[in-house]
Amino acid sequence: MSGINTNPTNTDRLFFSQQPNALATSAFSVNNDLLKRAIAPFNISSYSAESSLTNLTASSTDQQTQTANFFVPNASPAFSHSVSDAELKPQSQSAIANTDPLTGTRYPSQLNFSDSDNYLFTARNVVGIQNGSISLTEFVGTGDPDDFYRFDINTNSNFSLRLDGLTADADVDLIQDRNRNGVVDLGETIGYSQESATIPDMINLSNLAPGTYYVQVSSYSGSTNYNLTISATPVPVLPDIPTPNGAFNRNYGYGLVNANAAVSRTLNRSTLFPDVPNLGENNWGRDAINAPEVWEQNITGNGIVVAVVDTGVDYYHPDLDNNIWQNTDEIAENGIDDDRNGFIDDIRGWDFLYNDNYPMDLDLNGHGTHIAGAIAAERNDFGITGVAPNAKIMPVRVLDTFGYAEWSNLAAGIRYATDNGANVINVSIGNEFYPSNLVNDAIEYANNKGSVVVIAAGNSGFSQPDYPARNADRRGIAVGSIDINGRMADTSNRAGSTPLEYVVAPGVEIYSTTPYSAYDTLSGTSFATPHVAGVAALVLNANPTLTPAQVEYILTTTANRNGVTV
Repeated sequence: MSGINTNPTNTDRLFFSQQPNALATSAFSVNNDLLKRAIAPFNISSYSAESSLTNLTASSTDQQTQTANFFVPNASPAFSHSVSDAELKPQSQSAIANTDPLTGTRYPSQLNFSDSDNYLFTARNVVGIQNGSISLTEFVGTGDPDDFYRFDINTNSNFSLRLDGLTADADVDLIQDRNRNGVVDLGETIGYSQESATIPDMINLSNLAPGTYYVQVSSYSGSTNYNLTISATPVPVLPDIPTPNGAFNRNYGYGLVNANAAVSRTLNRSTLFPDVPNLGENNWGRDAINAPEVWEQNITGNGIVVAVVDTGVDYYHPDLDNNIWQNTDEIAENGIDDDRNGFIDDIRGWDFLYNDNYPMDLDLNGHGTHIAGAIAAERNDFGITGVAPNAKIMPVRVLDTFGYAEWSNLAAGIRYATDNGANVINVSIGNEFYPSNLVNDAIEYANNKGSVVVIAAGNSGFSQPDYPARNADRRGIAVGSIDINGRMADTSNRAGSTPLEYVVAPGVEIYSTTPYSAYDTLSGTSFATPHVAGVAALVLNANPTLTPAQVEYILTTTANRNGVTV
């Protein structure tokens, strides 16, 4: 597809055209600077495209009014405060509260160094955000580096925040104190913006779940007044769709893939395997899908081959080298097609770009190697552990250094993987608008030959998956992305209104292998997909006779609907 490319400075592959500076870093949530590449685009030559409030000012859009002795300029009919007088300082006190009596703006010489909003646990309460818009004017800088605000929303809402009016650089974070310890811990920052200089910062989140949240405004350099505007608009709740596999949710499909439940079902167990301690830290994704419980039963993907049809794989990586598939029917470097499969000396896979037997990952971000690590990084004393740490990875290169590909190469790569014994095929590739019969036929071919095809749903934040994942009502299984808190990534394409085989998996801030013996943290549905591919490998390890349809049924009917928020 001409004109389609990826953002080489960001982490997951976007389906549609993205120039290097096309992503405003303030426009996204937790995967702001992590929104790197979620699924790789196609380059298709035959197609054209792929506490209390102290003297704060709340504003909206109508005539000036005063509510509960709280000055509210420009309050529209949609704006309301349900708050007792004790929660708000009377407007008449503004002149003695370290603020400008007219604007509410504070200056360094007026600072009160014991301000109650300088810490998360003393954050100021803000009301009126649900179904309305609040604007606050304040100061951060010398002696007052941080302001914290607390607010509640009571229903799933589209959230919007804008920080502007700056004269020095300030940043903003959206936080949820999930363990309620009054400090910001790892994984509790769910959105942020770090624009440079005085450029306005923005956070926009769709389907923010009900709960208590905090906004932190921080001085980065210098002192500045600022305007902070916050709003939350309720999202209509649509009912789930009944299907033979259970209730299908338009956002997260059948739920969070669950390795423990899936393998237990495969073995016809009436109970789950016993819980084991979490691996924690960089392996949180494996914990989230309950893979360690399965490993304790000596089910680790042994004997299962998972093809990574992508940018290639660094097959010399020390956390992968023992788990690279070997074509035992081929004699290395003798220049003869010993197994007569049409590919000379394909001892470890094939490169469909250069038509040779070196499917090395040359991608700028190590996309394919990262995926391979999430699937089958070795269970050793360093690095990470893949979901199926004894499965074998078959490298199949169909994407170039910048993430370009052609439909024909993708289709050929899927067929190659199928014909050479791949039990599972990971396809973290997609296109927003243009399906391909070549690719659809190749996926159907793989299914008919017994290969489970797992496909990334895409990172455009659309209400349905991209192609070819959108066709998972007939072939393959589609995968959306969640973060460490179980919340769907804003950029993850949703399941849609047509029931299809769709589950979610960890895909935000995933730490995994990258070329040259390195590791990196990347985000996107590309990196959720290998978690599901790994679980499919565990299921097939438990019962290698299962058909793709049976594996997909097990994965969807055992998925955890309680493990996801949208």
